[in-house]
Amino acid sequence: MIAFVRYGKFLTPQDEMAQRLSLGLLAAWALLIASASLYPFDMQWRPLVEALKSGLPQLQQWRAPSQRDAVVNLLLYLPFGLLGSMALEKSHSAFTRMMLPILGAAVLSLGIEVLQHALPPRDPSLADWALNFASAALGTVLAALYSALPVRPWSRRLQRENVGAAPLLLVALWLVAHLAPFVPRLRPGRIESAIEASLAMPFSVSQALAYLTCYLLLASLVNALFRRPYFWSALLTLVIASIAGRLFFVGQHLGPDEASAAVVALPIVALLRRVDPRGWDGHAFLLALGAFFAAALSPGAGTAADGPAIWLPFAELAGIPADPGALPLLERLFLGIGLAWLALDCSLRRLPPLPLVIVVALAAEFLQQWVAGRLPDTTDIAALLIGAALASSSPRIAPRV
Repeated sequence: MIAFVRYGKFLTPQDEMAQRLSLGLLAAWALLIASASLYPFDMQWRPLVEALKSGLPQLQQWRAPSQRDAVVNLLLYLPFGLLGSMALEKSHSAFTRMMLPILGAAVLSLGIEVLQHALPPRDPSLADWALNFASAALGTVLAALYSALPVRPWSRRLQRENVGAAPLLLVALWLVAHLAPFVPRLRPGRIESAIEASLAMPFSVSQALAYLTCYLLLASLVNALFRRPYFWSALLTLVIASIAGRLFFVGQHLGPDEASAAVVALPIVALLRRVDPRGWDGHAFLLALGAFFAAALSPGAGTAADGPAIWLPFAELAGIPADPGALPLLERLFLGIGLAWLALDCSLRRLPPLPLVIVVALAAEFLQQWVAGRLPDTTDIAALLIGAALASSSPRIAPRV
């Protein structure tokens, strides 16, 4: 096995991949912390400038936080310390693995506390900074305990060290679509209101079929990233985290269409893997393509078809009304890029998968002109082309046992 030397230590390709994954998760968690701490981003810079001129007296005061704030601040930076220490596990000494994440968390927390002077609803506090510092330190301790375990889960479970741009972008799109703006609902009343709002959302056949396509793509993505014995644990963890993100994060709602799609997709994947354990992704691709085509031709609830077709990709970014029967933009990007990636990565041989996907997408957009409540556009086609460009430059991941 090829090994790399860094800081006098040998790194296997799996260790390199696990390190990059830990660094990526660390950056994502830091973004979540900043987003949650600075929400709703309505900055007023004059109070911040005045506070800096006066030496930040508000930040220097020690104010005992409420029980809820203390628990949140004590837990918020724990993953930061854990992931930071894990990212340095194979390349730095034990002392460095503990000190660098703690110092990084201290700098990040201090910067956020200073910026909170520009947010009137926020209350900068030295106590919050101290709790964040302690939280990161606790995370490094947990990482030290984790490093003592005889099994290296990430390095053992991943398929290979060189994944490519397309799968990584798909993972990022899926997580951002279900967690943005990365601000959790912390009060039980708000969580109950989000559940009630989700239950009151109308069911959309077109979006249910589109989400079914997404979950089939998600299963294929997990199959490509993880070795076969860990497929179901990774997939179920990701599905549960996705559904929880819809309910526990501000701005997210779990509609009945996505919930039903997840429930239907899991037994379909189980059946495909039982019938064809090694080449099931080709059958999943055909099912996903069929669900995609059916979703595009399912009537919408609006009256968008009465107006002219908008042949403009990502029209909603320009302020033009989007197709009322389509998924939100991030999910549409995941769907289009995922279909293109799976077409190039699946084991289907009798048909040219990528040209087939593009032809089906073109036909669907053309036929939408006569479907009630739908607005044809070329967003899905643009996403397919982006996915094809990314997937063509990504190495194909050969499944391992």
